[in-house]
Amino acid sequence: MNASTPPPFHYGFPLRENCNPNNPYEAFLWMLVSKRLWDLGARPTEQPVLKYRKPSNMDANWMTSPGDWVPADTPDDDPRSPARRAADSLMPIQKAEVFRELAKDMTPKQRYEYLQAAMKEADE
Repeated sequence: MNASTPPPFHYGFPLRENCNPNNPYEAFLWMLVSKRLWDLGARPTEQPVLKYRKPSNMDANWMTSPGDWVPADTPDDDPRSPARRAADSLMPIQKAEVFRELAKDMTPKQRYEYLQAAMKEADE
């Protein structure tokens, strides 16, 4: 039997009264018959040993890319979008230059609408 295989439960049907509250395989067995709660920190004195990490690709469909359970001390992914990370790495003069280049691909009406929306967003 390896470390992830729970030992057999020898006390009939799991009830709160017959489950050992200090054993990660039995502490919540009476609730859900699962060790997952223990791994996520469902005990009063310990920190979680696992955490959920969203999928790294843009398709956040739980059926095709459900994410991962990783050790709790795994660094979190950068929540910023790729465009925001790129913009944050530029100096103000570079940001202005990029904006001028992007604006060349817009009609005057599109530029006006974009600037109006950006000013409204900045005020909020």
